[in-house]
Amino acid sequence: MSCIPFGIQSALGGLRTQRGIIVSVTAFYLPGGFPVYVFALLLGGGGTLGLAWVAWQAPEKMVLHHLDAGLSALAGAVVGGRMAYIYPHWGYFQGNILESFQIYRGGLAWPGALLGGVLGLILYAALAKQPFGKLADHLLPLGLTLAIAAWLACWLDGCAYGPASSAWWALAARDEWGLVEPRLPLAPIGALLTLAIFWLVERLRSRLYVPGQAALLALFLLSLEMLFVAFLRADPAPTWGILRLEAWSAAGIAFLALLAYLAAGLRSKKKEELSGQTS
Repeated sequence: MSCIPFGIQSALGGLRTQRGIIVSVTAFYLPGGFPVYVFALLLGGGGTLGLAWVAWQAPEKMVLHHLDAGLSALAGAVVGGRMAYIYPHWGYFQGNILESFQIYRGGLAWPGALLGGVLGLILYAALAKQPFGKLADHLLPLGLTLAIAAWLACWLDGCAYGPASSAWWALAARDEWGLVEPRLPLAPIGALLTLAIFWLVERLRSRLYVPGQAALLALFLLSLEMLFVAFLRADPAPTWGILRLEAWSAAGIAFLALLAYLAAGLRSKKKEELSGQTS
């Protein structure tokens, strides 16, 4: 694997040098010397746990439908996240095409993963003739476990880290070159904020009557979280103007999610008014 220039590193899945070669952190080796990477292990575990949670919550007759929906969303997220990561780094990947498919080493961009996951779910909903909004709400546990797994993977794998700090609350974190030093604990903060967001959405579910509103609310709040976190990140990343690309993406997604959430609420209110007039 050829050396990647400084500044090219993943949004989800770190890279570091070993004898001039950049690789992801290895968790352990399987018999035969096959490496299992921290990035792949944690995200795979998060996805598995999320699917199990979705199946456990689903009505017995809908378990397979919800699992298939989750798998479709996961497939779309992997493809979309990888494509969104490769695009700004095409100058490197065009000379290393085969590395584009080495997703297990890390290298996903969360805005692309989110868009790909939504498109995967839309495709499944259309083919299975299932309501998209309800499916999105049912898959919230999968979103929670994946998001927290991604933050933990970033903490251990040297990506999405905060600035160095000597404060008492600083925690050891590595950068993309493997240097470990006390830093603003950005990944733990992100994981805790994610947990708080999903807890809040779950508490508000009884007041959200329109299918899909819970998922839209979670998406809006998560996007605000990612926008906030983007200003605290110290890892190098592509920028546009004065902001990182993921900051622009987070702001745009938050705006669209808020519009969709309000539109869903207005539609529901109009239906109630029409129903009251005809009764």
